[in-house]
Amino acid sequence: MMIEPSKDKQFIGRMFDEISPTYDRLNHLFSVMQDKRWRKKAVNYLLRQNINTDHILDLASGSGDLALEMMKLNPKRIYSVDLSYEMLKINKKKINSARNFILQAEAELLPFRDDFFDVTGIAFGVRNFENLEGCVEEIQRVLKKNGRFLTIEMFRDNSESITRKSFDYYFKKIVPKVGNILSNSDYAYDYLFNSVDSFLTVNEYCSMLANKGFKINYTKNNFLGIVNTVIASKV
Repeated sequence: MMIEPSKDKQFIGRMFDEISPTYDRLNHLFSVMQDKRWRKKAVNYLLRQNINTDHILDLASGSGDLALEMMKLNPKRIYSVDLSYEMLKINKKKINSARNFILQAEAELLPFRDDFFDVTGIAFGVRNFENLEGCVEEIQRVLKKNGRFLTIEMFRDNSESITRKSFDYYFKKIVPKVGNILSNSDYAYDYLFNSVDSFLTVNEYCSMLANKGFKINYTKNNFLGIVNTVIASKV
């Protein structure tokens, strides 16, 4: 039975619990391993900024690929926060370090004090937030002044290029069919396309961050204007 895609927190948590055994493998397959390179380049940018990185929040952390990369920032502690308990179990095994503290929590209701984190990172998670603006306000709250907020995400692209239309076909027709079969899910990879198609453009996202107390420091078009890296600092 087809389940209607939703950004309801319970739906998102259940969906990622369900696909957790195959999540990493399919991510790397569908991106042809480029997702690893995008994370590495973003973290290398932060390394060059000579900023404090003692306390890091990896939000929508999932299986921990971004947290693993951010261990290069030599934090005292990384907090890996996600809705999905099954994804966090994989995260804990992947990052075998006492500095990685896993926590099941909601992005719009974080159990941390104001001005606590030096860096917050989210890789391929902001488009799943039911209340995006509320979550960004919460991220702004827990970040220190001048703290960095790193986003790597798939954004809606309104261009009409043949390349972009070809990718849309791949992403709408091929990825859902193959992804649902390999993950044993009836709906998860249909949700994937819809979550991007209904999301903000990267320019809209940057404008929203600016309206929520952030200064945009760096943007990078990783792939066809769809996958972008955005790094902002709390004003």
